[in-house]
Amino acid sequence: MFIKQCLTHLDEIATVTPETPIKEMLDLLKEYRLDSIPVIDTNGLFLGITGYTYAMKSFLESENTGASTHVDLDQGKVKDALHIMDPLTIHSDFEETLPVIVRYPFVPVVDENGLSFLGIVKISDIEAALASTYGHDLPGVRFLMAVVLDAPHELEHVVASVQDFDVNIISLVTFDAGDAAVRRIMLKIQPTPYVEEIKERLEQRGFRILNIKETQHAG
Repeated sequence: MFIKQCLTHLDEIATVTPETPIKEMLDLLKEYRLDSIPVIDTNGLFLGITGYTYAMKSFLESENTGASTHVDLDQGKVKDALHIMDPLTIHSDFEETLPVIVRYPFVPVVDENGLSFLGIVKISDIEAALASTYGHDLPGVRFLMAVVLDAPHELEHVVASVQDFDVNIISLVTFDAGDAAVRRIMLKIQPTPYVEEIKERLEQRGFRILNIKETQHAG
């Protein structure tokens, strides 16, 4: 999945420029119920973000250091409370948004040249994409398995374990278990009466079943 598939376009979001008064920026945040907002220049180039936290930080730092240029929340400009951050490009992979979204309320996205601001990826878009990846909203049966060694063809063995039972695979993902020698495999299949039989087949192929969960509704 690429970022462009879950992008909220520039035309659909509020932005400010470096010359926007801080007071006006704060009014925008209140109006749109935001904590942070993208900062772009008059040519549409992404410069960074600003918001309540950065405005207050700039104000307090200028107070504490006795800076010659005092940041006034009533008279100051956004450029006085600008936080510089690296955006992702429109051709970046979706998973590149994850380390960004844990630190910021949105992921800024620019064009392939890394300059013109195109929009943002919101945390709700990332949540929706992850939910879709895991088949979160689909009823089914989820098997969580442990694999001691990340050996070749493990996923093939998982697929082979269910193919005789005529069920569709909703999702099949692997992830780290915190140990280089141990991984987890999560398999979700459509509802089936053959849960115990599939469990036995997986165990016969060397998988340790940690959990089985059946869902008949979203979640």
